[in-house]
Amino acid sequence: MKNLIQTIKFLRELDSSMSLFQLEALLLVGENHPDGISMRDIESQMHVSNATLSRVMSNWSKWKRPDVPGMDMIDIEIDPRDRRYRIATLTPKGVAVYDKLKAMREG
Repeated sequence: MKNLIQTIKFLRELDSSMSLFQLEALLLVGENHPDGISMRDIESQMHVSNATLSRVMSNWSKWKRPDVPGMDMIDIEIDPRDRRYRIATLTPKGVAVYDKLKAMREG
């Protein structure tokens, strides 16, 4: 239980308004690092719509909205193999947070 409490405190310090959807999305992208995961795969695994996932991912992106910075932990790029898909990968900052979460879980 101690590890869980430490993890919750860490996440609250990171973003006090973080939703479980946002956390789940970050963890899914982290599990698929460094190859990335398609936005469609995330939608499918989370059972959410494209619009919902877009809102969730905007928090982790470099920009939430044009003039509002995001957390800059996830990059979303067009898949070069199939331009119909977008691929989410962790930024260096995202890797550091994901690695810390893994260490807290294991530690």
